[in-house]
Amino acid sequence: MPVTKILNFILLAAVLAFLGCSDSVAPKPSAPQEASADGAGSPPKVEVGYIEMRPITIERTNQLPGRVLAFEEAEIRPQVSGIVLERLFDEGSYVEEGQQLYQIDPAIYEADLELAKANLKNANARLRNAKLRYERFKQLVKNNVVSQQQFDDAEAELNQSQAAISLAEAEVKRAQINLDYTQVRSPISGYIGPSAVTRGALLTALQAPPMATVRQLDPVYVDLSQTATEARRLQEQLLRARAAGEEDKKYRVTLYLGNSDQPYPEAGTLDATDLAVDPRTGAIRLRSVVPNPDRILLPGLFVRASIQEVGQRQAILVPQKSVTIAPDGSKSVWLVSAESTAIKRVIQTGASHKGHWIVHSGLEPGDRVIVEGRMNLREGAPLKLEALEMKVAESGGQTTGQPSEKS
Repeated sequence: MPVTKILNFILLAAVLAFLGCSDSVAPKPSAPQEASADGAGSPPKVEVGYIEMRPITIERTNQLPGRVLAFEEAEIRPQVSGIVLERLFDEGSYVEEGQQLYQIDPAIYEADLELAKANLKNANARLRNAKLRYERFKQLVKNNVVSQQQFDDAEAELNQSQAAISLAEAEVKRAQINLDYTQVRSPISGYIGPSAVTRGALLTALQAPPMATVRQLDPVYVDLSQTATEARRLQEQLLRARAAGEEDKKYRVTLYLGNSDQPYPEAGTLDATDLAVDPRTGAIRLRSVVPNPDRILLPGLFVRASIQEVGQRQAILVPQKSVTIAPDGSKSVWLVSAESTAIKRVIQTGASHKGHWIVHSGLEPGDRVIVEGRMNLREGAPLKLEALEMKVAESGGQTTGQPSEKS
């Protein structure tokens, strides 16, 4: 038994000695922390592209509904009654001002003119006789050969004859005018539509239905409709421009036909604004003048138009692709901090402008907005930076990258 106890004691001592040796050679827990001190275990930098915010000059435009009107429009109506003998134009053709369009039977008006001329000759003969009688009685009354009453009667007859001459001349002029009206002429130059009457039709002077319509189509008017609030702001800007001595400045109007986003090739100018609000729509009419050399714009056509408003303004623009819109409608962007880390900022924006948002608040000149590499960002993440250049193109906002001298 003593021997057994001795062997157990020796075995226990050996186990304890082995465990002590294992603890002495085991790695220390602080070894990984010491290895991380040299930077091998730091989080990697996120590669991003950014643009630096700066004010950009933009022109404000509004897109408004409008309708095309002829620059001049004349409805042709007869001034005298009669039968149409001939139509002297091609329907749909261009006619010049003063060009004859119809011929009305002139026979009765020629006869009226001859009668008026005959009455004028008769009045002239009466006038000559009255003058001779007056001159003769003028001498006789001095010698008391005729009475004063007879002389007064001769003088009155002379005055009546002179008045008869004026009346006869007016009748001749009226008859000549009526005869001229049998030749129906165009009062303006333009394109004439289909004729409503044919040869042999009976016309009545000043009848309601027109015989045809002539329209001047180059240029044309485009009447735009704008809300009273927006129109008031435009009028205030116009007044400020005039006060600054810019009365002759023209404001560009660009048209869009149908649903197309391609502008009409000819640019117009703002011509006038109405001074009354339409009670049915609450809008004010703005009239513009637009060239129409190819007659694409026809009266009655509905169009959309953008008006270049008075002046320009400076604004900060941010590309729409760099803006995150939350479910509640709030908008935010990622920025580069002074320590080159990512920070998120809420911004307030207004209208869009060529693929960009116009920033009202939240961004200042010099802020660096991240536009590329945003998917892997988190607050405070270290960044590897590349500067990009923002370009606002005509067809939409584009952001193009260039190597950064700061990165």
